Amino acid sequence: MINIKNLNKKYWNSSIFKDMSLEVIQWEIISILWPSGSWKSTLLNLISLIDNNYSGEIKIDDKNISDINSEEKATSFRWKNISFIFQNFNLIENLTVEENIDLVIEINKLERNYSTKEIIKLVWLENKSKSYPFNLSWWEKQRVAIARAFVWKNKLLLADEPTWSLDRDNTKNICKLINQLNKKTKNTIILITHDTEVAKIWDKTYEIKDYKLKQTNV
Repeated sequence: MINIKNLNKKYWNSSIFKDMSLEVIQWEIISILWPSGSWKSTLLNLISLIDNNYSGEIKIDDKNISDINSEEKATSFRWKNISFIFQNFNLIENLTVEENIDLVIEINKLERNYSTKEIIKLVWLENKSKSYPFNLSWWEKQRVAIARAFVWKNKLLLADEPTWSLDRDNTKNICKLINQLNKKTKNTIILITHDTEVAKIWDKTYEIKDYKLKQTNV
């Protein structure tokens, strides 16, 4: 599904990755244990073609994404293949919960995993479907972001700190929810977290050491 070889990435003159490699097989869920504030979103930006300033090779389904040489093609590839759970949700404040969930599908004419009504029920937000983000709690906003990521058919889900700023009980609930939804959708998932308890739940866990990702037991 994802094959990264000899990846090198710098910001200014500081290295973030040096000859890093990573293989993620289809339907696998991996976590990357990464301290907050230490370029933790960089890898997700590279995989999703938001950042193309690197050397080495990144393949998704055997397609070398460095060959995608225009912003228009990169955007099209991203919407057809990749969904996101953002740390800060990226909800549109003047759209309701159901409108936030449906927006990507409507703009890009994407195929659904779930109806809007079904996914809202699965994330326990039936009584909030007409609410706006500014009227939601942090915990409710996170569930909207998760619903939006899983509602349409895609191959890869990138999750940036999906349990950030949640208490322990809600952290456990979010992890259970991701697992529950993924039983149907069967996404390949890369999840970034600074929380060792979250990191150890998934199929494999990696951490950044010596500018490379190394599998670890936490």
